[in-house]
Amino acid sequence: MSSNIFNCIGPRKILAYLRGDVRIANESLLVVGPWIDDYFAEQIVLIAPTALKTRVLIRPQFQVDSYVWERMIKALAIFHSHWPQFEARTLPGLHAKCICIDGQLIFLGSANWYRYSLEESVEVVLRGPLAAVKGLSQDFEALWQEGEPVATAGLVESPSLGSSEGITHEVLDPLAARALRDNPKAFRLGKKSSQL
Repeated sequence: MSSNIFNCIGPRKILAYLRGDVRIANESLLVVGPWIDDYFAEQIVLIAPTALKTRVLIRPQFQVDSYVWERMIKALAIFHSHWPQFEARTLPGLHAKCICIDGQLIFLGSANWYRYSLEESVEVVLRGPLAAVKGLSQDFEALWQEGEPVATAGLVESPSLGSSEGITHEVLDPLAARALRDNPKAFRLGKKSSQL
């Protein structure tokens, strides 16, 4: 791949590309996104080398509903049991979605790292060299440093792989969810609101 070219990965193809690249990783994996789930974690560890230094940055528990947080903790447990060099941190208000492999290849776009987003939503992700995006590496390192460590020592190992359903619905940002609760007519599937 040329160092100046990004590929656009369309809906429902992202996980396949990601798995292909993680399979041949040999140094590190950085996952940044507000939400992850156990389905995504299982799909990654099934093919990922165990020698990777892996870091995951997600939203904190107080900004996530209880069902989604449960799936996120299961994902962290799966990662923790697979990688001896694993760290997780939380960052309030995190909305960025990026995966960086070996400090060289990035997946950057609208997709969240959970089942519904990867299999059902209409997402677009760019795949290309980290070096082509000036300042991105420093920005993500700054976000990581700002995050609060998650105690991974107490995470319970996952049951057998292949049993996770993951998150099977769209996760709403808390502000969007509150706006919809406060004004249920603000959004109706397939139609624009006349109240906007």
